[in-house]
Amino acid sequence: MQNLEKRITALEAANPTYDALTIIRRVVTPGQLDVEITRLRDGDCNHWMRQTSETEQALIDRASFEVRRNPWGVASLHGTT
Repeated sequence: MQNLEKRITALEAANPTYDALTIIRRVVTPGQLDVEITRLRDGDCNHWMRQTSETEQALIDRASFEVRRNPWGVASLHGTT
């Protein structure tokens, strides 16, 4: 039985069952609610800058792909204009 539990643990580690979740915090000010994000940063002081002709969603996708996640697959990014 113990051998089976070890095998299950190894399989779960190799194939996590969670879906990746990225939390984006967007700072807005009155009158500027629709301004697009140009910079993102995470809690580890990593920064992502919007590249020329890159859309806001492309920036979010790129940062979400590169950001380090916690053991449950969650990452948090802070967006500014």
